[in-house]
Amino acid sequence: MGQLELFADYKIPTATPLRAIQHDAFSHDNVCAQEARLELEARYQPFMEETTEFSRQLVSFQANKTETLHSWIKYREGFSATLVELLLRKFGLGPGDAVLDPFAGSCTTMLVAQALGIDAVGIELLPNNHLAWEAKSRAQQYDLQELECIARLLRDSAPPPAAQPFPHLTITESAFPEQTESDLMAYSRWIDELDVSEDTRLLYRFALMSILEEVSYTRKDGQYLRWDGRAAKIRANNERRRQKGLPALRGIDKGELPSVKAALLRSWTKICNDVAELKKAPYAPGAQRLIQGSALLTLPKMEGQQFAAVITSPPYANRYDYTRTYALELAYLGVAEDIFALRQQLLSCTVENRPKLAELQEYYRSIGQHDRYAKVLALVKANRALSEVNAALTIRNQRKEINNAGVLGMIDQYFTELAFVYAELFRLCRRGAHVAFVNDNVRYAGEVIPVDFMSTDLAEAVGFEPVRIYVLPQRKGNSSQQMGRFGRVELRKSITIWRKP
Repeated sequence: MGQLELFADYKIPTATPLRAIQHDAFSHDNVCAQEARLELEARYQPFMEETTEFSRQLVSFQANKTETLHSWIKYREGFSATLVELLLRKFGLGPGDAVLDPFAGSCTTMLVAQALGIDAVGIELLPNNHLAWEAKSRAQQYDLQELECIARLLRDSAPPPAAQPFPHLTITESAFPEQTESDLMAYSRWIDELDVSEDTRLLYRFALMSILEEVSYTRKDGQYLRWDGRAAKIRANNERRRQKGLPALRGIDKGELPSVKAALLRSWTKICNDVAELKKAPYAPGAQRLIQGSALLTLPKMEGQQFAAVITSPPYANRYDYTRTYALELAYLGVAEDIFALRQQLLSCTVENRPKLAELQEYYRSIGQHDRYAKVLALVKANRALSEVNAALTIRNQRKEINNAGVLGMIDQYFTELAFVYAELFRLCRRGAHVAFVNDNVRYAGEVIPVDFMSTDLAEAVGFEPVRIYVLPQRKGNSSQQMGRFGRVELRKSITIWRKP
């Protein structure tokens, strides 16, 4: 793939005035050293472009809410199909090219590639996202008459009661009203009794998974599930608080919850309509494959120089725990025994993640690539900005300004693990390939961590060249807790574009 005209000036500073999106200081009250971060700010300023072409809606799930196929399930941490289409056009990909998404999530990159006849490989750890891929990737092969038959059954019939309880995790207990939980299991068992194809059976299980939050007392909210005050665990907790003379916790109010039948029928009808629409325009031939596992352990085994582009968004360094956010879906799929193992395999973005370096070292040694491991680790240890951030957070922790000391290890592990990902992506990309990463900058205890620039610095160290750092004009502030203590600072959301020379 040749260099695109769009990016032909990737070494030429842009003339766009960008002072408004730069940081003059990274450490509140200049408590900690910030020279390395300021140096990155100066070095990468020429590559920055504040643009309205990309919006927060495009780099989040919001734009997918009304999309055919992509709206079948809510995956709030994902980006939109429109964003992927824009980037694929910018990168000049077409049939015969291959794109990689090492943090596939709900597989938007792969689904867009499938529709365009572009080969794609994704890597994803969580089972709920694998079920989503299996269901959505088969959209054009479903028997529409069979789907419409299921729709009639859902409208006109009801399943017999099921004896089995919902396979709860500890953190999902009492997530549903009693009747809703019984109905969920009845509808779940019903499909096993129907004479339908395996494709339809799989799609039905997916549709049932897609309504779990809607019919529950929970709402996904960043680091955890928020709970409606009517849930039994909230009522029991408030009774304990009352006995101690403490005020009750209000919880959220989700209003009247839909029945399982109503929610499932609504979801199924949407799916049927989309399948009918998608069948009108068959996809171009292409091959897509989703790999189960961690990017850290999967990428090193893959054959090099095979991808024309990478489009992805890793978990952000914001303490969000996907195994908690998607606890209902994981429980539904029966992963109770594996939940802690899943959490530890995720890229380190929560305070509970343990260091993976010993495991990575042994893994690289086992595949005969210990030298590769040592080179990447040396680059990480030599990175001035990361050393500066680690030192700053240590000082803030000593000043008792960090509410959880696990943040220190999380940030160090986050960038260390990403460095291994970047190094493997460089090996896997063809010459001239472009890489797009969507990420958010973060702030802890008054210390701004420029994730976009630090990532680009590490990517350069492994061999990539920076091309653009697209900055969204709609910037976000930090948490109310931090603002109260350290003031408000606008944080960039960026799409970093790199190129393999």
